[in-house]
Amino acid sequence: MTTVRVTIEPAVLDWAIERTGLSLDELMKDFPRIREWVENTSQPTLNQAQDLAKKAKIPFGRLLLQTPSESRISVPDFRTVRNLSLETFSPNLEETLAASESRLDWYTDFAEEEGIDGPPFLGYTDASNSPEAIAARTKEVLGLAVDTFLQGPDKVKTLCSALEDSGILVSRNSIVESSTTRPLSIDEFRGFTLIQAPYALIFINTRDSKTAQLFSLSHELGHVVLGQPGISDHGESRDIERWCNRFAASFLAPAQLVLSTVSTSDSPFDSVKTLSRKSGMSQEAALWRLVYLNVIDSNEASTLLPLVASQPVQATEPSSSKGGPARHRVVKARVGNRFFDAVTYAAVAGKIPQKEAAQLLGAATADSLSKLIAHSPSAEWRAS
Repeated sequence: MTTVRVTIEPAVLDWAIERTGLSLDELMKDFPRIREWVENTSQPTLNQAQDLAKKAKIPFGRLLLQTPSESRISVPDFRTVRNLSLETFSPNLEETLAASESRLDWYTDFAEEEGIDGPPFLGYTDASNSPEAIAARTKEVLGLAVDTFLQGPDKVKTLCSALEDSGILVSRNSIVESSTTRPLSIDEFRGFTLIQAPYALIFINTRDSKTAQLFSLSHELGHVVLGQPGISDHGESRDIERWCNRFAASFLAPAQLVLSTVSTSDSPFDSVKTLSRKSGMSQEAALWRLVYLNVIDSNEASTLLPLVASQPVQATEPSSSKGGPARHRVVKARVGNRFFDAVTYAAVAGKIPQKEAAQLLGAATADSLSKLIAHSPSAEWRAS
């Protein structure tokens, strides 16, 4: 019986291999002759090509194209490496974006029908205005005191609550939907903002440290006030990213508050630790904030940086001795409280079928959906 082999264009093969996120050595476990495919001295069988497509998370037909197909992502990409723009998206990022866009689409239709307002500060400024002034103004609109740091032991939770109360959807996850075998990479992205005026969605990669998550939330809020959607990595090579970084630093650590908090009698490292503890920023971010405000000079900062960088950080949510958070808490974090409440309300009120609600929340069964609804204020949820 003749073995059917598939000819894959070199550029398409390279693209598919890159999308797997694996090295050639790793892929050789499943495809022992993959180096020969790359060198074009042999071709994969039909079954092997189909398996490669599955690993690359693309339809098999895309392997048969003459050139790699364009990414479906239409969100502005502000990510850079060594000041060079990134041009590729992993399947994990693509699917996370697609799921988030679907949620924002659904919520936009729902909120418009229910008469629910979006965040009042969406696109209310541009990058020609001072990020420091806009940060103070935005804190006021959010109902947060301008002259104090964010309160509470979990500042990420505090800020998430304020953003969701204002009308923003906030999603946080470290994996693709509920797939524990597909982690999101902080080397690829820290977060992103989607906008479908007058509504917006912020996604935060929780593979990051808690301090970085807090900065990412504030950075993405900067994208919202500018009305600029995008994928972020906190880089400094783009004007929009620089503005959002300054906005985030000012939002978390307002200049006058910083100057009244650190003492001139403290050592530079003590000042860094104090600001980090009070603001919720990482020690490195606190260091550069103090440099920006001329509390620490650049020479001192260069000396301190290795010490600051060596400090341990809380990478994830504290683990529970009982095996982790309850299912409804996990789902609420992944899709956001506002979205969760909207979907469960719509399901209970008969505005959408139970099956659609289950799909929106990632519930596999009707029983799972019922348990999620039991933990929602759906009976009382109203447009607000």
